[in-house]
Amino acid sequence: MKIIEPSAAEEWIKYYDLRYEVLRKTWNQPYSSTKDKEEDISIHLLMLGDDDEAIAAGRLQINSNEEGQMRSMAVRNDRQGKGLGTIMAKHIEEIVREKKLKYVVLDARENAVKFYEKLGYKTIGESYLLFGTIQHYRMRKEL
Repeated sequence: MKIIEPSAAEEWIKYYDLRYEVLRKTWNQPYSSTKDKEEDISIHLLMLGDDDEAIAAGRLQINSNEEGQMRSMAVRNDRQGKGLGTIMAKHIEEIVREKKLKYVVLDARENAVKFYEKLGYKTIGESYLLFGTIQHYRMRKEL
């Protein structure tokens, strides 16, 4: 298993396909909803398994000289619960430290709040309702 920053066309396809499968397809959203206007100010990460299959993804959006935002965290459904999300989150936090940012924020889906709490994130309030059904909570961690 390895974590890379996608650069080749094939890697980008794997990255966005995984994000779509985990984060959008279940809610019948179009593939285009996988991308947003902050893609260009983000560091994208793709975790590949032993056969170079995409198994996890995430990104760090740089919001300011102090704030990083963890976004688009996705672990392939058949690989969830095996610690891959924790590995990806800690990898992103390491980049935050390298960039000398002071803290990380994220908007966690309601069912992911406990996962992020175990990593030291604190809920600071509700953030938004995605697709009219998925409540998100703003969370923060000082680094």
